[in-house]
Amino acid sequence: MKSKKRKTGKKIISEEEGKYTPDDDAMIQVFELTKVYHMGEVEVHALDGISLKVRKGEFVSVMGPSGSGKTTLLNMIGALDNPTGGAVFINRTNVAHMDDEEQTNLRLKNLGFIFQFYNLVPVLTAYENVELPLVFADQPEDLRRERATKFLTLVGLEDRMDHLPAELSGGEQQRVAVARSLANEPSLLIADEPTGELDTKMGMEIINLLHDLNKELDQTILMVTHDPAVGRLADRLLKMRDGKIIDEVILK
Repeated sequence: MKSKKRKTGKKIISEEEGKYTPDDDAMIQVFELTKVYHMGEVEVHALDGISLKVRKGEFVSVMGPSGSGKTTLLNMIGALDNPTGGAVFINRTNVAHMDDEEQTNLRLKNLGFIFQFYNLVPVLTAYENVELPLVFADQPEDLRRERATKFLTLVGLEDRMDHLPAELSGGEQQRVAVARSLANEPSLLIADEPTGELDTKMGMEIINLLHDLNKELDQTILMVTHDPAVGRLADRLLKMRDGKIIDEVILK
């Protein structure tokens, strides 16, 4: 059952505020997280009391069968959906208790997203796709140029900046998506099946790129994957089933 909330000015304050205290070194900390969907008279418990912590600079992968709750968990952590119960802290701020405007601002300025389907704008060049979140964030043109060039170079596409998505391979398109996710220099990078549409060779190139970003930029990464070979390249692997974390493997 959702916690009661009262409005104070623009911010929505939950009666649960203060019940949970995240650790100082946590980029993500989730407490007793639940998500229930109602399908007619049937309740589907997509998340069932999950608690987890991801430290700043850590690379964590999440695996599990279809329907285990992996993507639902990412949606809660990425402020794309609200939980039924519990709390989600990003940098010690409870995102589950934010209003819509605050969640939108958080996603724009503090979170980077990489999806299975690259979600590039087909009529924009690689450069313009990476620049787009900076435009939405109302950043000045010189900063947009600096960041777009910097991150496209970082992912090895400095010679492909003026190409449209249709002129790029699948691996190159996903590299553009990675560069775009970094454009606002987010605290947290969230990747949902980033290799799902790629062959094995290209998929490993993307995962190695994420691994390099984690080590070289100290970028915190939370990734969902169905591929055990990909999942094992993280620092830590969480295994999910039936809306619960059933196992944890320390890999590094």
